[in-house]
Amino acid sequence: MRIFKVIMLFVIIPGLALGAISCQTLKSLTGPKATLVIAPAEVFLSPALFKKPVTFKGSGFQPKEMISVEMVLPSGLKMKGIKEGEDVGIAFATANEKGNFTAAMAPTATLNWFFQVGWTPLLRPNFKAAKPIPPGVYKINATGLDSDRVATSTLKIVPPPKKK
Repeated sequence: MRIFKVIMLFVIIPGLALGAISCQTLKSLTGPKATLVIAPAEVFLSPALFKKPVTFKGSGFQPKEMISVEMVLPSGLKMKGIKEGEDVGIAFATANEKGNFTAAMAPTATLNWFFQVGWTPLLRPNFKAAKPIPPGVYKINATGLDSDRVATSTLKIVPPPKKK
């Protein structure tokens, strides 16, 4: 019986404590689940996007962490300057002290990635050279650059309404 108490004292109890510490450490590393909300969740490509851009709201990130919002390009969709399999950065933000963030697409991001305009030598958008991305559902990821936490949502691009 005495040997059993010694084994409990030096082997089993420290092992349980180490397991509890490991679980607690793992929980603190994973933290709360990151979330992402896109507004509006459905858009059509029009000049209205410059006045009211697509916005991204997220939570569950580390306080003061930089966040990169990226569009995952579907297979076969080619964009100038983007290699096959790469995602496109469409917005950036810094989380507040609670780990929440809000970001909006800048006009240049909308022009480059949604409309895919060309640019004149005077750095003005050339809409004649535009190749807008096709309608579809696009996966959007918000990634915390320190924590590697990722929140995912979708943005649906629809065809413009038919003219009456």
